[in-house]
Amino acid sequence: MLYQRIKCFLEVANCLSFSTAAKNLYISQQAVTRQIAALEGELGLKLFYRTTRQVALTPAGSVLRDDFTQVNRQIDDSIRRARALDASGKDLLRVGFLSALSQREIILPVADYLMKHRPEYELDIRLLDVVELRNRMLDGRLDLCVTTSNDWRLWPGVEGTVLQKKQFQVVYSTRHPLARCGAVTLEALAQHTQLILPHDYLLEGVELWGRKVPYQRAVSCPDFRTLMVRLALGEGFALLTKVLEGHDDPSLCYWDLPFPEAHAEIVCLRRENDREEIQRIISDIQLRNLVQV
Repeated sequence: MLYQRIKCFLEVANCLSFSTAAKNLYISQQAVTRQIAALEGELGLKLFYRTTRQVALTPAGSVLRDDFTQVNRQIDDSIRRARALDASGKDLLRVGFLSALSQREIILPVADYLMKHRPEYELDIRLLDVVELRNRMLDGRLDLCVTTSNDWRLWPGVEGTVLQKKQFQVVYSTRHPLARCGAVTLEALAQHTQLILPHDYLLEGVELWGRKVPYQRAVSCPDFRTLMVRLALGEGFALLTKVLEGHDDPSLCYWDLPFPEAHAEIVCLRRENDREEIQRIISDIQLRNLVQV
């Protein structure tokens, strides 16, 4: 089985000793040698340099060690969760959250409600970026998700319940020159750098009202965390809402955009024609007003 060969490979790669790996795995050294040879034959790659004195990873082996470590962790986690679900006799509820959302004000209240009031389910909670969240929802690998993606209406086969709307604001650090200029205006923004996210992170409609916001130049950040770090360093301003992790940082300043249409929706999504129980759960989340931002 490939999984067994990968585990054997990782053990040898971590200790760089066939004999030590054999002891750790409670098998013979000959069995370890056979597993590694079989894996090398299956992949068509040499994974180790071996002499009478030492064992070393080849460049290909080094790459696979790093990647296989992640794969092995995912497999071990999947097996652990499958066994726990089987032992519990519960149904599985797969819940996704946009990872950038505030944990204290959005993610934890919803997850806490599900744990306390839906004991018939074993929860599988995932914090995902916007692309993975959308893909898992469309592939049917999530039962429901909470996100700020306004373009959910373009996701095929998905229904949504809006939990709250939040106005977009200009956000900048106390280290930024805007913090020392007194009253912020659109004209003042024209002298400064705007930090932006990749297109996949943008919300539907931003392209329309976003053109009304002037800036000197735009700097693209690869993800939300990088943007927040650069924002805290005073490198520029960003257009965000107070639904994201770190929005309550006292070093951040906010200025309301003068555009009523500039808002984001916090929405709970489910697949169309999915079991009605999922819609009842979403209705409870909405009625209990769990999202407080």
